[in-house]
Amino acid sequence: MKNKKGQAAMEFLMTYGWAIVVVLAAIGALAYFGVLSPQKLLPERTTFQAPLPNVDNAVVDTPANTIEIAFRNNKGVAITLPLTTTLTPGSGVTCANATLAGNYNGAAIVADTTQIPNGANFLLNWTCAATTTAAVGDKFKADISFDYTNVETGQSLTQTGSVEGKYS
Repeated sequence: MKNKKGQAAMEFLMTYGWAIVVVLAAIGALAYFGVLSPQKLLPERTTFQAPLPNVDNAVVDTPANTIEIAFRNNKGVAITLPLTTTLTPGSGVTCANATLAGNYNGAAIVADTTQIPNGANFLLNWTCAATTTAAVGDKFKADISFDYTNVETGQSLTQTGSVEGKYS
């Protein structure tokens, strides 16, 4: 009688053991083929804090080698943009010697003369001199900073943020 209880217990444990092995094998196969890849699951993110927060996610255009971001002036006063920039490459970025251009109310921003009033939205567009070898859908990450000037005080300030997303 004692042997029958031991056999039942062993069969119970073996059944659950095989079930666990099958589940682990399935998870391993999904991870191996990239279905559970965290890079594919992470959302696109553009983060610029006040006083010049981003309005929407960045658009990273592979064929044109551009990064476009919409901002809002929440400084409390009008600003001008000297159109100087720093782009620190992260993963998947081969952007060298980025040039910055801007657009406010459909017209090009002229460095140090175009005043962007408080509460106004504006676009900034970085064009990379180097041709990227990235393909559409590849992961993109970069830290970006640009300068702006407070019109009332004449003080030159820097806005810094980061962009994570995919090439489109």
